[in-house]
Amino acid sequence: MTDKQSIDANKSWKIKFTAPKELLPSYEEVIFASCDDNFPSIASFEIEEDIKNGILEAYYQEKPDLTIINKAVMDMSEILKVASPEIYMEEVENKNWVAESQKLLKPINAGHFFLYGSHDKDKIPDNKIAICIDAGQAFGTGSHGTTAGCLMAISDLGEIINPAKMLDLGCGSGVLAIAMAKQWDGLILASDIDPIATDTAKENFLINHVPQISGLTCDGFENSILGENGPYDLIVANILAGPLIDMAPEIISNLGKNAYLLLSGLLKEQEDAVLETYESRNMKLLRTYPIKEWQTLLLQKS
Repeated sequence: MTDKQSIDANKSWKIKFTAPKELLPSYEEVIFASCDDNFPSIASFEIEEDIKNGILEAYYQEKPDLTIINKAVMDMSEILKVASPEIYMEEVENKNWVAESQKLLKPINAGHFFLYGSHDKDKIPDNKIAICIDAGQAFGTGSHGTTAGCLMAISDLGEIINPAKMLDLGCGSGVLAIAMAKQWDGLILASDIDPIATDTAKENFLINHVPQISGLTCDGFENSILGENGPYDLIVANILAGPLIDMAPEIISNLGKNAYLLLSGLLKEQEDAVLETYESRNMKLLRTYPIKEWQTLLLQKS
């Protein structure tokens, strides 16, 4: 449980550890998922002159439970078959440490898309669809395989469909909703359970000149706005395997005939369980987008 008495407008808490660079996205996912309602800002970046390892830092407005974080990291380490890293926690001045650290992140190419921080605006290729995402409090800068996999799939779908209604379910910083808005015209909703995420996403919509996206805070389809605007021609859900399985009936019932569905946020070893859940409900797998230990699934409603 979060220590509610520890809230201080001038202070925040940082956890930090070192791990192999290719595994940092996996640790980012589980740390964010373990936070209860104390959502952290997360940054991972390279170590100069160290080609193998990187540093992950997570910042909390309220003091987190280090026992819960340690267990989440240890469980993921067991899945990845590596030694669990030692986690350090300290109290720090409340400032945008994530923005400072993410200046070290490099731009990312994924399909037709080019994700960059504002400090890299001079590096945008002429033949790419540019998306500017600066460090913020919401999860999803595009630096991990789940986001990149979804962007690649959205890029491929741009060649074959022109959806009229789209939903980014669990939008985080809004990267995927922005990608859809820059590729297609049509109604786009972006929802997240975390109000910090939706506030950050709305800022990113303005920065990227896509005001046609409607961002809202809600717990899935329990919010009537999501149900009222369906069925959707495309739903993108980059969340986690457990919620993807639990929400399968709602997600599928809100898809139109022959509509498309992108699922991500799952490890390759979780693919079979997620896929079985959706295929048993008349969803057909079209393609997978594996990136390192993560998997993205493109399905169509039959």
